[in-house]
Amino acid sequence: MTTRITVGVRRKHGQPNFGSHGADCHIDFEIGGDPLAEPDGQLTGRIREAFHLCRQEVERELAVETTKASEQPSRDPPQASQRTNGQAPAGGNGQSRIREATEAQIRAIHAIASKANVHLASQLETDFDVSTPKQLTLRQASDLIEKLKSRLNQTAS
Repeated sequence: MTTRITVGVRRKHGQPNFGSHGADCHIDFEIGGDPLAEPDGQLTGRIREAFHLCRQEVERELAVETTKASEQPSRDPPQASQRTNGQAPAGGNGQSRIREATEAQIRAIHAIASKANVHLASQLETDFDVSTPKQLTLRQASDLIEKLKSRLNQTAS
C-alpha cells in the first residue's frame, strides 16, 4: 500500500495599480505502507519539513520578484482622462474611481464557470486574489468572462 501526500504553499503580494505577483510551491511524496502506523511524529515531521521547504522557496521567489520590480523604471501614473483596468474618471478632481463589475457580468461569470466545470472560488483567488465575482472591477470581470469562454470552447472541442 502506498500513500501519496501533497504539500503546498501559495502567497501573493499586492502591488500599486491593482497589480500583484505571487509564487507557489508544491511537493508530492509517497509513503510506503500505512503512514498512520509509523512511529509517533515521523509522518508529521516529514509533512512539516515539506511545508518548511515550500515556505522558504516561496519567500525566496517573492524576494526575487520584489527586487526585479523595484529595479524597473517607474511608470508615470495614467492621466485622469484615460481609462485603465476598470477605472474611469471620477470628475473634475483628477482622481479616478473603480468601476465595479456589473450584475450581468457576475451572472455570466457564474453561468459560464458552471458550464465549463471551473471551480470559481479557486479561479478568483488565483487570478485576482478575491473570493467572489462582486469584488472584481469591470475590466477584471470582462477578462475573466473571456478566459472562461475560451476554456468552455476548449472543453467543447
